[in-house]
Amino acid sequence: MKKATKLTALLLILSMMTFSLAACGEEKSEDEAATLTIAYQYGMAYAPLQVMKEQKLIEKYYSNVEVEWVTLNSGAAINEGFASGDIDIGAMGVGPAITGVTSGVPYKICSNMSAQPHRIMTNDSSIKSLSDVGNKKIALVNIGSIQHVMLAMAAKEQLGDAHALDNNIVAMSHPDGMSALVSGSVECQLTTSPYVFKEADQGMSEVEALESVWPSGNSFIVAVASTDLYESNPGLYEAVTNALSDAIDYINEDKEGAADMLWEAEDVDAATMLEWLNDPGCVYSTKLKGVMDMAQFMDKEGFLEHDGPKSIKDLVFDNVKGK
Repeated sequence: MKKATKLTALLLILSMMTFSLAACGEEKSEDEAATLTIAYQYGMAYAPLQVMKEQKLIEKYYSNVEVEWVTLNSGAAINEGFASGDIDIGAMGVGPAITGVTSGVPYKICSNMSAQPHRIMTNDSSIKSLSDVGNKKIALVNIGSIQHVMLAMAAKEQLGDAHALDNNIVAMSHPDGMSALVSGSVECQLTTSPYVFKEADQGMSEVEALESVWPSGNSFIVAVASTDLYESNPGLYEAVTNALSDAIDYINEDKEGAADMLWEAEDVDAATMLEWLNDPGCVYSTKLKGVMDMAQFMDKEGFLEHDGPKSIKDLVFDNVKGK
């Protein structure tokens, strides 16, 4: 009986050791060969990622990594990529990020990225406020996008109903929306930089609506990281967040250098890009601002299918600052 007890104890110890070794094996050692897929969208808000790509900043902190950069049309598409396990890092509007986390998409916010000017632009000079829109079309990226949530916030304030203009929405990427606005296919577009600057240069005017509900400097684009990356390769996760911080510092400290790097992607000259970067509403920072305000609005107004976050900790990894 004693021999059987000793044998059972030995088998239990060996089993625990095997489990412990397997568990340790789940976390990759620093600089182990890795691949990383990063998805983002269009516009100046994503400039830090372009700096990271051009200057190979992730590789600076993690030498043995192959990075794939993917451009998608919406935060919803990026959420689908995370759900399928095809994306490791994504950059998207605050709204889709909140929707993703609360819906169980396997990621959390790993950093703020930027705030940018947002405006409702129109080709119809009679549209001065949201009450003038009537049945006119409003182009924006997607239902559930941060632009949709901003429109709902403004509609709640000006029209008394957050969803009063939902039926006016035509889902289009920022570039396609600008083309539709300039051609007259839609009467309005809720968009961001650089499209608001380009449209103003082409005679489009602004519908006053957004500043009171989403002030300048509030978070627009955030970076999210898969929980698998965070848990299984903390060295690579840290390399990404360090690289993003470096890229943001570079843009803030050397706007002329950043303009030289970014102008071609937006099909303007470096002087124009520098002017845009110096716009007061164009802010690059790793610190969140206003995210919980948007989350609470989305929860109250039916944008979330699941319970909203109780605190910012429900949405972010431990390294993230701000709220």
